[in-house]
Amino acid sequence: MKRRKFLKNSLLFSTATFAVPSIGCSFADGNRVPFKMLASLQLTDFEDEQDESPILFQNKNDTFLTTLRRLEYPSNKEIISMFKWENGNWKEQNPVTKSVGSYESISADCNKDGNPAVAWAEIKNGQWTINVSTQENEGFKTPVEISNPSKQSINPIIKAVTSNSYLLAWESFELGKFCIYMSKFENGEWTHPILVTDKTQSCFDPALEQDDQGNIYIAYDITDGPHRNIEMKIFNPSLTETKKIPIAIGGGFVNRVNINVKPNLCFDKTGRLWITWENNRFAHRLQDCDNYTGDRCCAMVCYINDQLLEQKEIGKWLFQGMNDHWPTFQKDLDGNPYVLTHCGGDFVGNPHWKFRISYLDPVSGWSNPETILQTKQKGESIKPTISFDKDNGSFWLGWKSEKFQDRDYDHPKEHANRKDAIRRGMLEMNKFTAPDIAQKGNRISLVPTIVEEHHPVDGFAPILSGRPKSKRTTMTHKGETYTLLLGNLHEHSEISSCWPAGTDGTLHDDYRYGMCSEGYDFMGITDHAYSQTEVYWRKHLRLADFYNDPSHFVAFPSVEFTLSNDKEFDIKRGAGHRNIVFNTSADAKKYIRDKNQVYSVRNPETRDAEGLWKYIRANGIDCISIPHHPADEVHACCWETRDEEIEPIVEIFQCRGNAEYHGAPRMINLERHKPTENDKGFIDYALREKKYKLGFIASGDHNSIGVGLACIWVKEISRKGILEALRSRRVFATTGDQIEIDFRLNGVVQGQSTKANKKPKLTFSISAVDQIESVDILRNSKVIKTIKPDKSTKEILGEYVDEDFRTKKHALYYYVRITQKNKHIGWSSPIWLDS
Repeated sequence: MKRRKFLKNSLLFSTATFAVPSIGCSFADGNRVPFKMLASLQLTDFEDEQDESPILFQNKNDTFLTTLRRLEYPSNKEIISMFKWENGNWKEQNPVTKSVGSYESISADCNKDGNPAVAWAEIKNGQWTINVSTQENEGFKTPVEISNPSKQSINPIIKAVTSNSYLLAWESFELGKFCIYMSKFENGEWTHPILVTDKTQSCFDPALEQDDQGNIYIAYDITDGPHRNIEMKIFNPSLTETKKIPIAIGGGFVNRVNINVKPNLCFDKTGRLWITWENNRFAHRLQDCDNYTGDRCCAMVCYINDQLLEQKEIGKWLFQGMNDHWPTFQKDLDGNPYVLTHCGGDFVGNPHWKFRISYLDPVSGWSNPETILQTKQKGESIKPTISFDKDNGSFWLGWKSEKFQDRDYDHPKEHANRKDAIRRGMLEMNKFTAPDIAQKGNRISLVPTIVEEHHPVDGFAPILSGRPKSKRTTMTHKGETYTLLLGNLHEHSEISSCWPAGTDGTLHDDYRYGMCSEGYDFMGITDHAYSQTEVYWRKHLRLADFYNDPSHFVAFPSVEFTLSNDKEFDIKRGAGHRNIVFNTSADAKKYIRDKNQVYSVRNPETRDAEGLWKYIRANGIDCISIPHHPADEVHACCWETRDEEIEPIVEIFQCRGNAEYHGAPRMINLERHKPTENDKGFIDYALREKKYKLGFIASGDHNSIGVGLACIWVKEISRKGILEALRSRRVFATTGDQIEIDFRLNGVVQGQSTKANKKPKLTFSISAVDQIESVDILRNSKVIKTIKPDKSTKEILGEYVDEDFRTKKHALYYYVRITQKNKHIGWSSPIWLDS
């Protein structure tokens, strides 16, 4: 296989980064300014292949770099590559994997006196297993499959603890929950995996360390209702659990979802165990939900003699107020700890992310975090990785940047005003000076830290955040039993490169928040098509298949088709944003145009909604498309054209607000979004004037898991069963609360049609979460009756007969809308009377 090489960038910064001035202070001897960039390298051949997930690690003699090398479409395969620093350059070695395969989630490490070890997840015949290989005589041994092939295993973490001993932990997805397993390599073989966590709660993100006595420390985040806490267990050298220690509970707002995730561990030279993790304590955009609103901070505490302590001078929150993620330890060859973060952008002037760094000084403790690299990128959340030169005077930072190349249109004249580019991943290496760290110092002042803490939300009603998984309700109609499923078919991840706060979170972040913090039964993550190459789409489809366990959770391959109206009053034909939900990954693969793109408005075949529907039909793709925020000022939807079979439903509510009709309740849900002034963008125009039959769902959008809920009555719990229910419009919508609505007209269930041969008798059964304030009955999107319960209740049965229905000469349809005391709303789908 062709060997690649790194090329030097003479400007010291690439098109993906800004030049960052030298920061920090000069030392007394004037020898070194820390964190000054010394070199910038870029890996060649990224146009055809893409390297990602770089990991730097080293022993006392050599420094290594391993990457996940995505081979060019249509191979759909990967290689795990290895580079070594030799004679002033990074030289590509023989790959870790001797053959190509379907690989994800790599991890690598090396003890100062040992050889490298690499672990990864491999996908074979739909099964995800953990494999590991160690280096021997300049090559890697045949991989060992560690995990049980009957379980779905992912996200391994490997830790080299001695010259010939390694620890390995990973996540396993079983029966709708995640647990953690661990194995140890010693005396030339891996032990049988042990279960670290029980299966009553989901646990994620394991981190490993070992002390000089061979005791093993493993930290992870664990669910607590909708919240996530940090917990640590200690095992003796025989892998017997000896202690369980709570590390972090809460940390954020009272009655909002508290997120403590991605722990990391590191022993310093004095034997103190430092623990860091990510928390949503400083969230300030409280109109949104809590899944990944940015504003993350990172904690720093240490564990000594059964006590959790924090540095007195700086407190627990070392990285705070700047949206820091992925706190990651790395030690230099003298054992001095550093910690780095990926720091997202913000809404107040800098939407691009950066890397920040702090180090432990024996005299003064942890240094004030500093920016070492400022990028020009939005989107991806990248775990930082560094390695040091032998004299500890400098270090390398490895990361995947984005290189945007001019897009070659098939019909350039039709796109004369567009300035689009192809998004390619490029591996970059930047070298920086390291600070001079004192070898000895006074004892750092440490004080006990608080494990469980919250702070109040002044003047804010917490109506958005965190819901349990409910018991699945059933109903019977004409001898058929239907099960109610709750979920979200509109959410974004880090792959959507448009979010001004740096990132929407990873695919894992979104799926896990939906499953564990909102109690979803199903989910579709709908990143923008224009943001995706085949490589991003490949990851999307693989993880949708990984999380798809129909008995417990249904994950859909899905994507957003985006044609905005750019604030124009007149809505152009075929405009609007639509979420495309596929039945299978095979269907979704038909949506790949070439290695650089999936189909979007930037392609002549699918430049508008009509082209999209034509392409779907011509290629036999089993999917539906769902218009969303149709009445948004910027992204209004054209209702003058429609494919009834492909587009049976509409997203009536999402984070921006309610598109039911102009002036509807919660029309504006977020102050930063405004509706269009054109009434033809609202759903009542499509229903009443265009006579379309559309069922109602709600969902989220950017950073809004929990804001909007899609509720579906299914015959079968599967992707196929959910799509059948969506096409049959057996759906209803809520603003997020798990309200249950059974609405019928003359015995016909919501979303259906019936003959107008007798007076419409409407019946409804509603089970709410909060006190029911009112139930509105709407005919042709206008309220004709409001029912207010006589007493406080969360359940209501009712009926209404419309005596003057024959006075309506146009489309005739009815639906109900419930409002709770906490202002959450639910909508049934309409039922139509056909003349």
